[in-house]
Amino acid sequence: MSFDIAIGQCTEVGEDFAVAKLDGAMLRKLRPTYAFVGQPDVYLRVPLSICSARRPPRPGQELFLDSVKALDGVGAALSMQKHGDYAAVDVRLIANGMEPMPRPAPEQKKPFIGGRR
Repeated sequence: MSFDIAIGQCTEVGEDFAVAKLDGAMLRKLRPTYAFVGQPDVYLRVPLSICSARRPPRPGQELFLDSVKALDGVGAALSMQKHGDYAAVDVRLIANGMEPMPRPAPEQKKPFIGGRR
């Protein structure tokens, strides 16, 4: 089953890639031993082929990856600065162990017992 994974705000869309500013949770998945304070400027460049078809990348909006395509291990790159050098990273680390949350079951309404005063 395929689902979308939000990774951060999309900052750029090219012909064959998209770039997102990662939030701390995604950075922690990709670099668990990296010590950071606050919200670092970290960017992930991913191929458009693993981006969600239901929610295509748009600059200024959340960037979503398709979970099944991300698990294929297509190459992605991480940069610790906006225009810095990119280093290869295993994007499968983002999707590993993620399962979509089921919708909560609707609660049964209980009859009102009481009266007016």
